[in-house]
Amino acid sequence: MKRRSLLQAAGMFCGAWGANQLLLSRASQVLAEPTSRKLALLIGINQYRNAGLNGCVTDIELQKELLIYRFGFQPSDIVVLTNQQATRSQIETVFTEHLIQQAKPNDVVVFHFSGFGSLQKLGTTAEDVQPVLLTADDPREDAIANVISQDTLLLLLRSLSTSQVTTVLDAGYFYPGYSQRGNLRLRSRERVPEATRPSDPISQLIPAELEFQEKLLVNTGLDRVQTRVKWRSGQFPGVVLSAANDQQFATESPWNGFSAGLFTYGLTQQLWQAIPSTTLRVNLRQASELIAKRVDPKQQPILMGQKSRDRPLKPYQISLIESAADGVITAIEDSGKIAQLWLGGLSPEILEAYSSGTVLKIENSDQLLQVFERNGLVAKARSLTESPNLQIGQRVRERIRALPKDVRLAIAIDANLNRVERVDAVSALSGLPKISAAIAGEQPADYLFSKVEETTQVAALNPDAMKGTISPAGYGLFSQGRDAIPQTTGESGEAVKLAVRRLAPRLQTLLGAKLLNLTSNAMTSQLSIRASLETADSSVAVQQTETVSSDSVSVIPSDGKILSFPVGTPIRLRVENRDVAPIHFVILGLDNRGLGIVLNLMQNERSQTSIASNETVTIPRSLTDWTLQAPSGLFELYLICSRAPFQQTQALLGTGAEFVRSLPNFLDVAQAVLQDLHRPGDPSLMNAPDLFALDMTTWATFRFTYQVV
Repeated sequence: MKRRSLLQAAGMFCGAWGANQLLLSRASQVLAEPTSRKLALLIGINQYRNAGLNGCVTDIELQKELLIYRFGFQPSDIVVLTNQQATRSQIETVFTEHLIQQAKPNDVVVFHFSGFGSLQKLGTTAEDVQPVLLTADDPREDAIANVISQDTLLLLLRSLSTSQVTTVLDAGYFYPGYSQRGNLRLRSRERVPEATRPSDPISQLIPAELEFQEKLLVNTGLDRVQTRVKWRSGQFPGVVLSAANDQQFATESPWNGFSAGLFTYGLTQQLWQAIPSTTLRVNLRQASELIAKRVDPKQQPILMGQKSRDRPLKPYQISLIESAADGVITAIEDSGKIAQLWLGGLSPEILEAYSSGTVLKIENSDQLLQVFERNGLVAKARSLTESPNLQIGQRVRERIRALPKDVRLAIAIDANLNRVERVDAVSALSGLPKISAAIAGEQPADYLFSKVEETTQVAALNPDAMKGTISPAGYGLFSQGRDAIPQTTGESGEAVKLAVRRLAPRLQTLLGAKLLNLTSNAMTSQLSIRASLETADSSVAVQQTETVSSDSVSVIPSDGKILSFPVGTPIRLRVENRDVAPIHFVILGLDNRGLGIVLNLMQNERSQTSIASNETVTIPRSLTDWTLQAPSGLFELYLICSRAPFQQTQALLGTGAEFVRSLPNFLDVAQAVLQDLHRPGDPSLMNAPDLFALDMTTWATFRFTYQVV
């Protein structure tokens, strides 16, 4: 394929972006390495025959915007293949011509695939089963596989002249026999079409693929046995980031106006917010927290590859990145007064609640933009500057976050329930205050209402082996990925309406946690605060507002997975106020039992709810004063700091002797926190009675998520 035809095949990218303006953007000038080039091939497939996905093309948009506006990739060096463009032969041709033939030593290469994966048996023994990526080719009616196997992928990557390669795979391989799990869609398919599958299927790569592999084997100097050994041991060139291993789910989620892979969305959002000192392992762990909240901690991204052990390991192996951002200007309208924004740096929870009236500040400028329209990840904002000087590529940060006062908790009704059960559930949930019902798999939701049945499986186990081990039970609440929330399941035979009534207090607690999530802003706040979660060994998680100097940041290297602590582990928080003024704070949480809690802030036998400028406090004072208790589960801790006292919040908290105290009125406390943080400021910027206005100069919320095991 000629270079010209190659770019025409991916023309959907170049035409959309106004390449002339982007090529002159300050970001690309600052980031471009003088002797290296940055190349990317991004593949997203929604449209498969007989089945499909919804979020893969969005994944590619998320990755593309990130590479251009934070990592300095030139638009002409990114090739995008979507849907029917992404056949096996086209992917391999473009990989060869765009990446292998062009990349030189020390060039940066990114390869991203979002779509279906599967496990194929490409031989006669159990050792011959390997993960494969399904392309847009029509499925064969025989046992011949038209896919990209792990063998092919490793050989393609080994053919590159550079080791500075990052491979991102947002596909699943483990197929449990169904395509939807709760409110999430699985990115995995069965091995061969069900109608023609023999009892012990053995598929075979098509002759063209085998011939292509032979050429790659000659070029790399490997044989098939060596290739198989290398990918089984994770010896891929560079760094490989995968949504899950071959015994876990990889999922995508519906949001308001779009769908996206949980892994890609979480990873790219964290990379928008990353500071230069942050390592890829920290970014990956933070993405894992998003996945754990919506699915289950058992599904965790995988970090592997020959350079995965590098210290420090930087995203895309690029040492310098542009400053953190919540979004970027991608188009300008109305004679320079209206900006179209890409808001890929916002977390999904905050984006869902984003309201008209939100004020954003253009980086390195006094110019302000006010959002008046949003559709998915794209928003339109009006300049508040009399003589605006808007430019494509300018990054934006939140200045005033506008949140609706009537935030609701959305509960999806599991499609596995029968029609009568679904109707009763919708009716009962709609009767609760601030609760709404959603259609599972079609609408965004926070949690799932369902019934414990045999289909509630552990992702890593064989479904056949699990049958009969979980007896049918009553209704309860589940994560979006259909994993049970502790202590919410009722007795077998319970009526739907009675179950909803029983769950009402728990739903109010979960709504309170949702409200606290909406205040998270550690990377956007203009306060100067550093917070760390400590064990007896050291600080295991450090968060800080961007205004804090990052010179002293030290985080224990991890494998990128969510933090896990055994029952009995002593922990504490360390808070450093480097701001010019005292700060007031409160510590709330949703514990591993699903209960709302508050930490009693005792210091020297008195309650301490403020920290002086340049003062550091530990909570509790001694590591032995707080140990994690059973059961196993997810724990979310919120440290909320403000320049103003938490008057309404403290009035509701009351007093108690225990260091960790349950809060039956958790929703009321969360609402009081928002009211205490509400700072309308300049009426010309935000003065809507139905909105909370949270000013980034006045508060900072740190969220620590970890699993008790």
